[in-house]
Amino acid sequence: MLITERPPTPAALLNPIDPGRLRLVTQAGVVSAPIAGLSANVGLLDVKLDPKYSSNHLVYISFMERDPTAPRVGRDAADPAVDPAGLAIMRGTLSIDPTGTASIAGAAVIWRQQPKIVSNPGSGEPGGRMTFSPDGKYLFFTSGDRQEFEPSRIQGLGSTLGKVLRIFPDGSIPSDNPFVGTAGALGEIWTIGHRNQYGLAFNAAGELWENEMGPMGGDELNLIEKTKNYGWPNVSYGDNYGGAPITKPAAGDGYAPAAFWWTPVIAPSNMIFYSGTEFGDWKGDAIISGLQSKGLVRVRFSGTTAKEVQRIDLGARIRSVTQGPDGGLWVLEDQPAGRLLRLSPVF
Repeated sequence: MLITERPPTPAALLNPIDPGRLRLVTQAGVVSAPIAGLSANVGLLDVKLDPKYSSNHLVYISFMERDPTAPRVGRDAADPAVDPAGLAIMRGTLSIDPTGTASIAGAAVIWRQQPKIVSNPGSGEPGGRMTFSPDGKYLFFTSGDRQEFEPSRIQGLGSTLGKVLRIFPDGSIPSDNPFVGTAGALGEIWTIGHRNQYGLAFNAAGELWENEMGPMGGDELNLIEKTKNYGWPNVSYGDNYGGAPITKPAAGDGYAPAAFWWTPVIAPSNMIFYSGTEFGDWKGDAIISGLQSKGLVRVRFSGTTAKEVQRIDLGARIRSVTQGPDGGLWVLEDQPAGRLLRLSPVF
């Protein structure tokens, strides 16, 4: 298993400098030293294997990077103590020698957020979830709003903030992307109007689904369809943290409605569609890890209609969930424990 880490960042640290770590973990629970060869970063997010990994050994990693030379954009642009930072994606070739030591060769950045943002300490919401299309031709990924409230950046086509995006695995832009050729638009954009999307997965029918964190209430589960606008920050099922209301989605408002939403929030952190047999009748259900829910949320579908059917309390903030080749479920706890757990059904 490959596991990414972001270093703990003290709240007073304006410009994190410690890099994230990529580790190899065996089925026996042996954790490797940090894998060498990564691009410069200040924290790793998602990691995915290339669909042709067995022959090319390529891996893709989303991460955060700082750039003091980037244009100063964002709510804290006037604070000279904070550097611009942004989401990026690298890919490189993973090799594991006979002793089990892993390394990355030829790491190169294939995509960068536009623009980088000068954000106050604790301003996260980078997104960064990745998934390949079922045919393996395209890499879809999420870019969060970075806690920017200027609608033109989230709703506008000249920024990658608050978007779902599609590129080829080498970073180039498909000519049939919906906004290619639109004046002022960035060609990788697939959908707009998102907040902080930490779940992205295709189901067995080839539909792309996404979950995202709302503000104070209003976490969303969305069917992602190209060109659609999902409303943030103009509408939301939640309200501002200070209690000020946000206009609620309504029929005919031009925004794609969520298939399901949560208030109180679950703070969804990842999502898979279960395809194994170990967990009985769960096949086809979405399994969503949660920070606020401190466990897993299981969602069942009827066509494009979604319904929560179960919560599994794990007693800790859960950062990620994935399915192993044998159908088992693996989850990662948040710090400070940061445990990797394999879940089994109780009969």
